[in-house]
Amino acid sequence: MAAAARPRGRALGPVLPPTPLLLLVLRVLPACGATARDPGAAAGLSLHPTYFNLAEAARIWATATCGERGPGEGRPQPELYCKLVGGPTAPGSGHTIQGQFCDYCNSEDPRKAHPVTNAIDGSERWWQSPPLSSGTQYNRVNLTLDLGQLFHVAYILIKFANSPRPDLWVLERSVDFGSTYSPWQYFAHSKVDCLKEFGREANMAVTRDDDVLCVTEYSRIVPLENGEVVVSLINGRPGAKNFTFSHTLREFTKATNIRLRFLRTNTLLGHLISKAQRDPTVTRRYYYSIKDISIGGQCVCNGHAEVCNINNPEKLFRCECQHHTCGETCDRCCTGYNQRRWRPAAWEQSHECEACNCHGHASNCYYDPDVERQQASLNTQGIYAGGGVCINCQHNTAGVNCEQCAKGYYRPYGVPVDAPDGCIPCSCDPEHADGCEQGSGRCHCKPNFHGDNCEKCAIGYYNFPFCLRIPIFPVSTPSSEDPVAGDIKGCDCNLEGVLPEICDAHGRCLCRPGVEGPRCDTCRSGFYSFPICQGPSEKVAIYKPESRPSAETEPASTWILDFPASRTGEINFYCL
Repeated sequence: MAAAARPRGRALGPVLPPTPLLLLVLRVLPACGATARDPGAAAGLSLHPTYFNLAEAARIWATATCGERGPGEGRPQPELYCKLVGGPTAPGSGHTIQGQFCDYCNSEDPRKAHPVTNAIDGSERWWQSPPLSSGTQYNRVNLTLDLGQLFHVAYILIKFANSPRPDLWVLERSVDFGSTYSPWQYFAHSKVDCLKEFGREANMAVTRDDDVLCVTEYSRIVPLENGEVVVSLINGRPGAKNFTFSHTLREFTKATNIRLRFLRTNTLLGHLISKAQRDPTVTRRYYYSIKDISIGGQCVCNGHAEVCNINNPEKLFRCECQHHTCGETCDRCCTGYNQRRWRPAAWEQSHECEACNCHGHASNCYYDPDVERQQASLNTQGIYAGGGVCINCQHNTAGVNCEQCAKGYYRPYGVPVDAPDGCIPCSCDPEHADGCEQGSGRCHCKPNFHGDNCEKCAIGYYNFPFCLRIPIFPVSTPSSEDPVAGDIKGCDCNLEGVLPEICDAHGRCLCRPGVEGPRCDTCRSGFYSFPICQGPSEKVAIYKPESRPSAETEPASTWILDFPASRTGEINFYCL
């Protein structure tokens, strides 16, 4: 295998041979690559970089080269080959054997070496594959060009050298740097070969932008040397006159790698070649040779750049993006310009990326199609159009456009939405309120609190600042229509005079010791100072259960608070 890399330290111009075939291909390129040079018109037009020869900066290799050996195959040996017709290509080179003009390939002799780099160096030297006399496996040889990045390819021009053009082969492309390949065009000697080898009808008219053709015109045996193959990937296709508008054609012309997969050499013997394969005087005349490959292409900039250069550390071609687009191929909107979905430019529409409206509180945003459908995003013209959503709102703001104050902040009446210090903290206890009202700053009390500053319990709650819900128990009310029906009523008790349970299942208030009454709102006889309700000689003694004294050792006015060891939090009262 032979491989070589070309330097990428310079910008390349369209160095293309002015052949009639090439001029035919170039006729349509101004329509595809027209650029808007007038600054006044550029805003409304699709932009395109100029075309240039991509092969000049490509890396190229072949699976087999005459006079070379692959890794581990030992020292290269000279290989004899003969031409089908004609004399020496240069004075003093080669010799005649049995009436055939022959010569040797030798990679160690610069005068007789035919490395694959000869195919793209612009010289008259050529690359050559091993002849079939070295093995019939050399019918199948691949030649690959690595473009180094993604390009749009408009045409490919191949000039062959001292051999006929191939009989059967495929032009292939890759868009994933050689991981996978797909056919661009098939080449076959006959209509039968197109159908048999590739499953395609031969020489069909193009009806779609991504049609893969099988053609027979470039597989004839003549000319026996110096033949040409021209492949136009744009001309004659439906989207040729409006390249930027045809998504299919733009995708069809993209490539990171190009491969020439040769399958069968062209011969003079036709169907009799199988009988002559053991005759080296015949098979040494059959091989592939190429002296120039030109690839007309341009950077993929999606209609958002008219200049493509290599002024970067990676020395790769980069688009100088316009229309507020960014990325190596201008394939996304720049930071802060995602109010509209990114789109490639069309023939007379730039599809320029639009700035988001974050009211000065955020520098970045993203596009959300759901937000656009809901018309929830305000653009810079004050219209709800687009789907820009601001990211990381600053200055205590929030919302799609940073138009709201964050939780716990409010914007007083009269303060503009773009004021950097417009959102000020709410004067509310966060334990009692969920933020406050915009404009007035009035607290939004939680359900169990009430008041301008949520400073008291709401109806149905008690014991500020905890504001617990007053228990609700069912109270049966007989009904002639439904004897089991009843209303739900709250306990009607004085909360200062009841036990924590407040009332029982029947709604009867549970009074504290020393308190009585249906609502537990008065002291018992002999007790005073509601809700404390102390007796004249009352005292409280606290004992553990195992040490509780008997009635004989304590006066009758003593209350015993008994804490059972096995039930934490339970209090038993004993009156002795």
